[in-house]
Amino acid sequence: MIVVMAACGNEEKEAVQTQNPEQTVDEVETDKGQTEEPSTETDKEQTEEVKTETKEADKPNTNVASDSKAEKANFQSIIPSDWGIKLPTDFPVTKGKHVTAIASSTQNKATFTFYNTDKQLEINDPKIKETGQLVGKLVITQYKTEKAASEEIDQTVFTDGKAVDLGHGITGYQDAGAGSLFTSWNEGRWAIIARSTTEKSEESLATAKETVEFLETHMMPVPKKYGQLHIDANDTGSLAKWQKQKFVYTLTDFGDNTLNWLVTFK
Repeated sequence: MIVVMAACGNEEKEAVQTQNPEQTVDEVETDKGQTEEPSTETDKEQTEEVKTETKEADKPNTNVASDSKAEKANFQSIIPSDWGIKLPTDFPVTKGKHVTAIASSTQNKATFTFYNTDKQLEINDPKIKETGQLVGKLVITQYKTEKAASEEIDQTVFTDGKAVDLGHGITGYQDAGAGSLFTSWNEGRWAIIARSTTEKSEESLATAKETVEFLETHMMPVPKKYGQLHIDANDTGSLAKWQKQKFVYTLTDFGDNTLNWLVTFK
C-alpha cells in the first residue's frame, strides 16, 4: 500500500536526510516526465500533447467514481482571485460518495480540509463535520519571493547510501537511522523518500518500487522549482509539498490516497 509520510495534525514528521551541499535538484538532469516547464511556445504545445496522450492512456483509478465530480463543490471560490491559481476539478471521489471541504482563506494562505459525504454538501456546511469522513488537507501558502518559497522544499539530490534498483532506470539510495530505513531518489525536481521500520526493512524498497511504477503512468505536478514527497510503508500519514513560483502547496493526511490526489494537480 502506497502512503505518504506522516504530517499528523499540524506537525510534520520530516525525514532527516544527508544533503550534498555541492549539489541540488536544480542541477540534476533526467529523462523522466517530472521536469522543468518548457521554455518556448512550441515546446509547451508538444509537452501538453504528450501529457494529454499519457492521461488518455491511463486506466481510471479504482478508488474514483466516474459519476462523481469534485466540481460540484466550488473549491475555486476560496482561492483569492489575484493569485492566478486554478484548482483541479477531478479530485478523487470514493464511489457513491461526494467530496466537499471545510475551507478558508486569508491574504497569504488558503486551507482546505476535505471530507467524503453521503450527500453533496456545500463548502463549510455545518453538517460536514457531523456526517463526513476526513480525506485529507490542502494548504496553499503565498510567500513574498520565489526564493523564500523554495526554502520550504527539500532540494536534496540523493547519492549517499546503498544503491538499489527501483526499476525504469531509476536508482535509489538506502540509509537507516532512528529505527527507520529510508529509500530515497529523485525524479526531475522531486526529492522522494520511502520509509519503513528497520524491523520491516523490505517494505521500504517495495514501497519505493511501487511508487516508481505508479509514476510511470501518472504525472506529478511540475514544480517551479522544487517538490518533495515522503512515503511511509506503514500507513502512518502523508506529506507532499511543491513550489509554484511564490506559492507552496502542501498535502497532508491523505494516507494511501496521497498519490491519487497529487497527480490531479498540474
